[in-house]
Amino acid sequence: MRGDIHNCMVAELHTPRVSLEHRLLAAIAIATAAAVLELAGSWLSNSLALLSDAGHVGTDAVGLGLAFVALRMSRRPHTMRMSFGYHRMEVVAALANALLLAGFAVFLMFQAYDRTFHPPQIQGGLMLAIGLLGLAANMATLVLLREWARQNINARGAFLHAYGDALGSVGVVAAALVIQITGLIGSDIVVSVLIAALILVSAARLLRDGVQIILQASPSELDPRKVAEAMERMPGVAGVHDLHIWTVTSGHFVLTGHIRIDGNTTVKTAADIVERTIAMLRERFGIAHATLQVDSIEAGMIPMSEVTPRFES
Repeated sequence: MRGDIHNCMVAELHTPRVSLEHRLLAAIAIATAAAVLELAGSWLSNSLALLSDAGHVGTDAVGLGLAFVALRMSRRPHTMRMSFGYHRMEVVAALANALLLAGFAVFLMFQAYDRTFHPPQIQGGLMLAIGLLGLAANMATLVLLREWARQNINARGAFLHAYGDALGSVGVVAAALVIQITGLIGSDIVVSVLIAALILVSAARLLRDGVQIILQASPSELDPRKVAEAMERMPGVAGVHDLHIWTVTSGHFVLTGHIRIDGNTTVKTAADIVERTIAMLRERFGIAHATLQVDSIEAGMIPMSEVTPRFES
């Protein structure tokens, strides 16, 4: 029975990821094509904004590639040494992606500063055409990843990148229009700085989410107190303590804790209480793996005032 449940959980965890892999491959192709196009457009038009967007999209293509590799590795089977498998590779890839974004943002800032004193001539018409094509590519990526961004940290990172790219492309188009109408090439530098700022914000959010998982913080989707209260309401459970909830990888939650039961409870009844509690945690809170230790108490020996939950997460 437990083997069947485990197999079902594994199937539920990996089947959606196959679809995500296909979406990631499509997004990688789109991002790579857009980056090459904008890089060529930047060289021909002398636009730093286009270079910024090309670099951002190119960085996204690399990040998407890391996400794809991490997803494939996460499907490798568990071993005695790697008891949770390779799911954390997704988090490692997300952290690497965040650092890559931050480094590129700093590079753009330096380029914008240099161009403030040495502004080149910019071909506004070509810049506008390439910017519109880049915007279309970014919007396509957003559509591909929007659904999965709510469930997976790498998909969320890729979505944030594509969202920032789309805003950057809007900025490129706006700057190109300003240059075409007024000839003010300073708008190109302003948009470059704005794109760099967007990249830094995306990197910070991605880094925050990844670090929280690495530090085994309680997932933001779950309130440990509500989980403990639900456990205490289960028939036969007199108290909950030493409760830990953390995330192995996006959407894969793990829980360990102690439950107190009456000392006169039989072993079979205690096992049934544990099984029902684990089933409730899986169905109500989406906790994929729960390990509960049973502590028996004699009602006459321990005052009920001491049978109170202590929350740790």
